[in-house]
Amino acid sequence: MKTDRWRANRRRVLAGIGGAAAITTSAGCLGLRTDPEGGVNGSDTGAGGDESIDDDSDPVTEAAETTVTDTDPDTWVDVSTIRLDAYVGGWVGVEPDHIDRVENPTLVLVEGQEYELTCENQDNVKHNLAIHDESGAVVDGLSSPIVAALGDTETLRFEVHPEMVTYICEHQPVIQLGDILVVDG
Repeated sequence: MKTDRWRANRRRVLAGIGGAAAITTSAGCLGLRTDPEGGVNGSDTGAGGDESIDDDSDPVTEAAETTVTDTDPDTWVDVSTIRLDAYVGGWVGVEPDHIDRVENPTLVLVEGQEYELTCENQDNVKHNLAIHDESGAVVDGLSSPIVAALGDTETLRFEVHPEMVTYICEHQPVIQLGDILVVDG
């Protein structure tokens, strides 16, 4: 009897180790990494969520240099045109200059102001650009057609409303998304 109990406990321990290994492997496949305190770091902020879990995380997309965005509203006051490059690993800012080479930059937009938000396909993978609210629903039909070939572009023209919290590629929604911070005009 003692031996049977030992075997059952051994099985539970081995099953637990196997489960932990599977989780660790999955985290690596998702671009997450374990921090020294045992947590998991990533840059998924979710729709309207808090700041990224790891503000100092390295970009996933090779074309990006950082994940840190200048969110000072004064920096954004004269911006009306925004350009992003679309990669499977994330959006990469092109213009204005203060988001150049920033992965999934936070866009600071002024309520009531009109903007043009353009995306360009950089990897021959299907992308689109959509603006979502806190619940993950598309705001005012703001979802572009698919850009599937290298160099294809699409532009959304819109007036900013407070419910806009995320811009996203609906084909890679977990890794190709960024926050929208709406400020008073």
